[in-house]
Amino acid sequence: MNEKKLEDLNVVIIGGGIGGFATAVALQNKGIQAHVYEQAQRLGEVGAGITIHPSSQHLFEKWGLGEVFYEKARINKTIEFFTPQGELVTNDVEKILPSLKQDKLGLHRASIHRAHLLDLLISPIDPEYIHLDHKFKSLIETDDYVEITFENGAVVRADVVIAANGIHSNIRTIFSNDEPIYSGIHSVRTILGLEATKETAKEDGTVMYRDDRTVILMQPVAGGMHFDILYPSEDSSWVKDTVKEELLSKLTSFDEKLVRLLDTIEYPIVSRALYCRQPIPQWSTNRVTLLGDAAHSMLPTLGQGANSAIADADSIARALSECATVKEALQQYENERRPVTTAIQNESQQYDQLLNK
Repeated sequence: MNEKKLEDLNVVIIGGGIGGFATAVALQNKGIQAHVYEQAQRLGEVGAGITIHPSSQHLFEKWGLGEVFYEKARINKTIEFFTPQGELVTNDVEKILPSLKQDKLGLHRASIHRAHLLDLLISPIDPEYIHLDHKFKSLIETDDYVEITFENGAVVRADVVIAANGIHSNIRTIFSNDEPIYSGIHSVRTILGLEATKETAKEDGTVMYRDDRTVILMQPVAGGMHFDILYPSEDSSWVKDTVKEELLSKLTSFDEKLVRLLDTIEYPIVSRALYCRQPIPQWSTNRVTLLGDAAHSMLPTLGQGANSAIADADSIARALSECATVKEALQQYENERRPVTTAIQNESQQYDQLLNK
């Protein structure tokens, strides 16, 4: 970065989620201290388990987070697909999900609670670079800087702005007026005890039971078992409360052992609609770019959402450390990442194909 020394480059990240803090960590490892602005009044992650692929694990090791990651994560040596009645269909993950290639260095996929992953990514960042209760309002880009205004009245200037503020990102409107697309699928996620799931899940692997419309997925996390039901719904509400009777109606073809797991859940439980975005042809201006769900929100069928954001973080940190100008760096980052995430977005939307293989 010839136009300004790396240590003097003023980077602002909008959004304090997995993508935002992964970017802050990746930049810090390149000698760039970024300021993270998050609209929430306190940091936290909702949800349950998340799959971390070997490519992301390699980055954690590069960033000095590998040891802590493996303390909190659970290795997934296998992925097994079953009928609703528990008959094995296949354990050949590449046959079902061809995009999940085996790692050349022998690492397995791993699963971790989203909250633990966020804590991991926050841990190396000095608190002085984390700004809570800052909801993005607007920005003005000039040839020399970007001026950002927040709803609390704060105004800051930056050499580069990285928008990592999720599927609802209002910075995305610079590039597209598209709206999130409802998949027709809802997801209920929680953590169950290992004792309750010992007959239907594995402590070192992922299992998936499915009929032609509904999927039950379980994978280990620290402190229990991630339990996820994906089911079709005409209700496009982003979030709704669901009761046991509704979930029972989705599992009429499933083995009684699986149905009994619903007895261990506290109701009402939150059900979240799965939305995604279509790929767009541009992410970046001269000083502003999109990252993670703000750029390429995708369905969770391939477990690639967080992994893609982590890869984005590594890419943009390398670009900003290698290129002569911010403009060149953002273009290098976009050229490297946008074709990859476009392909993943398109493949992840083939939910019906996943169910029917």
